[in-house]
Amino acid sequence: MGLPEITITFKKLAQTAGWRSARGFLCVILRDATAGVSWHVKSYRWLEDVKESDYTAANYKILKRAFDANPVRVTVVRIGANGTMADAEPYLRTVAFNWICAPYANMQEDLVSYVKEINTPQRTRKAKALVYQQEADDMHIVSVCNPSVTMAGEAAVTPMVEYLPRLAGILAACPMTGSVTSWELDDITAVADYVADGSVVEPGDAVDAGQMALWLDEDVFRIARGVNTLQTIAGDITEDMKKVAVVEAMDMIQEDIIRAFKRYYQGKVRNSSDNQALFVGDVIGYFRGLEAESILEAGATCDIDVAAMRRAWEAEGTSMAEQTDAYVRGKTYKSYVFVTAVMRILDAMEDLRMTINLG
Repeated sequence: MGLPEITITFKKLAQTAGWRSARGFLCVILRDATAGVSWHVKSYRWLEDVKESDYTAANYKILKRAFDANPVRVTVVRIGANGTMADAEPYLRTVAFNWICAPYANMQEDLVSYVKEINTPQRTRKAKALVYQQEADDMHIVSVCNPSVTMAGEAAVTPMVEYLPRLAGILAACPMTGSVTSWELDDITAVADYVADGSVVEPGDAVDAGQMALWLDEDVFRIARGVNTLQTIAGDITEDMKKVAVVEAMDMIQEDIIRAFKRYYQGKVRNSSDNQALFVGDVIGYFRGLEAESILEAGATCDIDVAAMRRAWEAEGTSMAEQTDAYVRGKTYKSYVFVTAVMRILDAMEDLRMTINLG
């Protein structure tokens, strides 16, 4: 008979975690008023799928960069020559995406506000934005600080906002087994320094301030480190959540578990202690798969949150003070499933400290 379908699903999710994270969905907002084009949303798998005549020459050049790192899908939201975030929002509601960018300086702040607004606790797929020089203090917003780059084969500089689709494509395509830190940018030949308060900011200082910096590492241009704009560490927010790779894993795990719960459990089975135990067992199996993929450190746990169940019963006047944990586990609370998990997401290998002793 084999394993139950839910168990198989969780195992497959874990086994394909690296592949799925490497195939992110990217959304690019474009202002375009090309004559004869009436659509507002279009998705592409390959650059070859893009009809060049649907865009102005400048927009096609910008859009091409989004495909360089090979994300699984690039969706364009077209808002007209003078469009705003308000114009884009109705179309964005119809688009599934992991990462989003807009190659216009006067849309960066509005994009930050939009992503913060839609990333409610109820949202299963968290949105992440790549923006230019924004102090968002948010783990789902990455800000690149260099003002411009020079593209290979071109003399004129390219404003960073027009290079955002290239970097967003990298963020979307980066596998869960690695990070964008030190990602080689072989399409550029120069990067402008990040200047703040009249002084050049070194890449390391920019990273500490929550800015993703591009730099020349000997003879190769690279992303200095994959960081987001998070700065405030308090409560459940920890220092490692400043890393893009860690947040990507967090988001993937949350999305996988919620979607599987909705598909196989929510409204499908009675809220018995046996069914709760089955769910917990499947989550543990999922964690073991992620450990095998080196996404989680070995030893992740998941269990029924007995303390939370006690509080729920106590809040409505049922005393649980004298009851054993086993009793509380068996006395499920209404339609609620209280679960607690402990895990450690493995960061990518990025820093080397080595001592060489000459004997």
